[in-house]
Amino acid sequence: MCSEKNLTILNIGNTHVHIYDSLPDGVIVKRAVINTPEFAASPATWIGLPHRTIAASVVPTVTGNLAALGIFVVSSKMTFPFSVKKLDISTVGADRLANAAQLTDGKLPAVCIDFGTAVTFEIVTEEKEFTGGAIMPGRMLLRRTLNDYTAQLPLIDMTDVLPSVPGSNTVDAMRIGTDLAAVGAVREILAAVEKLFPAGTLRKVACGGDRRFFLKHLSLEDGGDDFTLQGIRKIWECNADARQGMWDQNGTGS
Repeated sequence: MCSEKNLTILNIGNTHVHIYDSLPDGVIVKRAVINTPEFAASPATWIGLPHRTIAASVVPTVTGNLAALGIFVVSSKMTFPFSVKKLDISTVGADRLANAAQLTDGKLPAVCIDFGTAVTFEIVTEEKEFTGGAIMPGRMLLRRTLNDYTAQLPLIDMTDVLPSVPGSNTVDAMRIGTDLAAVGAVREILAAVEKLFPAGTLRKVACGGDRRFFLKHLSLEDGGDDFTLQGIRKIWECNADARQGMWDQNGTGS
């Protein structure tokens, strides 16, 4: 059986790959954050030992390459710390599975809002059932859409400051139309989710690289930088037999 010391955990998103080391005492330590294309070009540089590397990936080509190396990559076919009844789990991204898994460590019912390239919502009931959620564009996607599909609107930078309404110039008007709109959309989706449960019982957790902006404008619990990473490790822990069989098949078990 492989030692559980010094695991490498990879959270592979559309834009960035977050690389952490998981220590025996449960502490997860950040090692690096790199652009996804850079990681995809040379994954071996960051992996170390395949049988001590675990990952969640939303990039199919990277997912396939890591699986071929014998790396434990989260998939819908695994065992989870939550149940699934009506949700088509085969279509759910690995990052969302990890978020749902980590929600089971705290008070339920709960929803995780992951603020990344896309903003995703994962809902877990008091009975530990993952029931699904929602997906919407993140702030940068909204900015790129305006820039890509218009002739004159610029690609504006990211900022945590919301301009007052009305916008006195094009950039401020775009920030209102992207950032304030994103806050409003998240608030509206959360209001709909809260109606599914008794008043005041829903725990709302924020994670992801852009969460700090939304934490300034919405009442959410900060899940921290390692929320999804903890969920990846939790799924890994639920699949001890499967991962040992995978290592034996690839000749990496110890």
